[in-house]
Amino acid sequence: MVVASLVFVIAAAAQLPPAPNLTAPEPTPSWMDRLIPAAAAPPPAHYLRAVFYATDADSGIESFRAHADAISLVAPQCFALDRHGVLHGSVPDELMAIARAHHVGVMPLVINNGFSRREAHDFLHDALARDRAVGSLLETARDDNLAGFQVDFEGLLWTDRDAFSRFIEELAAGLHRHGKILSVAVAARTSEDLTDNFKTYSGVYDYARLAGAADFLSVMAYPEHSGGDPGPLASYPWVEQVIRHELQYIPPDKFSLGVPTYQTDWTERRVRISIWRRIGRRLRRFFRWTYHLFGRTQPASTANPDDLRWDPVLRSSYRVYGNRRHYHVVWIEDARSFAAKLSLAREYHLRGFSVWRLGLEDPGIWAQLPAPVAPEASLVETAAPAAERPAIGPVPIGASGYAAARAHVPAAPALHRRVAHRRIARSRPRPRTRVARRRAPHVRRHVPRRRTTASRRTSTARREARAAKRKPLTRKKAREASGGSGH
Repeated sequence: MVVASLVFVIAAAAQLPPAPNLTAPEPTPSWMDRLIPAAAAPPPAHYLRAVFYATDADSGIESFRAHADAISLVAPQCFALDRHGVLHGSVPDELMAIARAHHVGVMPLVINNGFSRREAHDFLHDALARDRAVGSLLETARDDNLAGFQVDFEGLLWTDRDAFSRFIEELAAGLHRHGKILSVAVAARTSEDLTDNFKTYSGVYDYARLAGAADFLSVMAYPEHSGGDPGPLASYPWVEQVIRHELQYIPPDKFSLGVPTYQTDWTERRVRISIWRRIGRRLRRFFRWTYHLFGRTQPASTANPDDLRWDPVLRSSYRVYGNRRHYHVVWIEDARSFAAKLSLAREYHLRGFSVWRLGLEDPGIWAQLPAPVAPEASLVETAAPAAERPAIGPVPIGASGYAAARAHVPAAPALHRRVAHRRIARSRPRPRTRVARRRAPHVRRHVPRRRTTASRRTSTARREARAAKRKPLTRKKAREASGGSGH
């Protein structure tokens, strides 16, 4: 009986339909999801974005051509802003051609003209000059297909801190509206004490405010020793101290560590000696040289110039050569010291590093760089012709009316283009001084007429006549004017 019941139950279960799937089906992508492309895979966690500075030197151009595939952004030092907000300079054509061929983003440096403290102060406190600068930078970035700009204002007083931060916020708003990036080169400091360096150099940079406006900050962690105290450009303990202090105000994903690649000689170039001590030293050197010439008691040199030494604590290479009469200590940033600084950037999960500069580096540093990844589309320039570029839309915050109007001038015959250009040139805000005025060639300049001797005499007579009319009459003159009758 039990066996028959089990057989009946098994047969009934075989005839039942399969159990429904209780898991939720995958949602069908909507039309909006099809329009929005999938986000690109993020770079690996150890990847550091490499920014290399460059100049128009031949050594820098050749180094960039040989190692362009390992560089994320190249930053040529080629633009400057004067006190009136006029932009000077251009990107070298050869460097731009190499960047286009290797799909490297170009982010030029913009410095204060001649690193002049006075010009930078006048510019930052002039609203028209800042407005003109923002418009010029936007127009240049659009016309040259640049990834953006890096502002490198140096030598400013700490009292211009708010004015500099305001300019960065205005420029960032305009560049971000058009898909361009903005970075700022800032000096490193290890404390917020009001030292002389803070007041005259590093205190102008408000790290927190600048990091909130810009895409990233390049912290120039060099030079550690720049006065009469000899030492390395950027020792490992000092750089780590800089990183720890700056991370209190700058997020790690906006922190690019500045790394030097040059060397300093601390005998010839750094030590300042008075003229009388210099003369006395030369006399003593002459007599000692005469004694050793006849005595031959010791060799001419006590160290091999090609012998490099390594400091395991400072993690810097140095070279000592010369004798007790002429002593040289050269601190060199080579591949080993470069690798030590990259380890700090990885340890603190920084955005990357900014190297000064191409052409000065040790060839061994290229083996220390991380494996390159696909560049970001927003940072790589496109070679689209000018006719296919989209017109600038709404006027960005801080952009000048001159630059916006020029962007909206349509293609027209030569006559109409000249009329439009004349109207724009006349509506352009003029600077205060007469030297910096830049008018179109067809706009006639008003030249005041020189005053001759006759004109001066006429003016003097007119002034005397007007003064006589305003002068009150005395009793005697009033009596004469009334016919001699006294009242």
